[in-house]
Amino acid sequence: MTKDRSTGLIALALGIGVAFLTSQFPASSMAGDIGPKVFPYISAGLLIICGLGLLVTGGKKEDKPAYTPKQLARLGRISAVVAGYCVLMVFVGYMPSTVIGTFVLSVMFGKNRNIPWYRSLIFSVILTAAVFYIFEKLFVLPLPRGMFF
Repeated sequence: MTKDRSTGLIALALGIGVAFLTSQFPASSMAGDIGPKVFPYISAGLLIICGLGLLVTGGKKEDKPAYTPKQLARLGRISAVVAGYCVLMVFVGYMPSTVIGTFVLSVMFGKNRNIPWYRSLIFSVILTAAVFYIFEKLFVLPLPRGMFF
């Protein structure tokens, strides 16, 4: 299996998983509200479409494995950071968990590019604040506050 096809299979599985989990969300009780399901369903649909596209156009078979052990380890570390971010958000809320998660991922992705840590921190704070402003002020959608705050 080629790298494109294996990536397509992963994206397809994630899209189906996101769609299933989204179907478990409760419906909105407010009249005229689009509810909490719209954006996750859009994300699931895009994952499914991209996954199917990669499966169909996946190129010719390669002799080497689809992913090297180094690439799989990196994927595992990224997945662990994202899972940790989700857990952390439950306890401390959106702001601190997003700054931490974005910072860790920025440092990981910028490691071979010699990007100073403080630039990653500045980027994380600005991105977190911008998304917070967009959702809280413009969309009037509350972000998680966390159990302890």
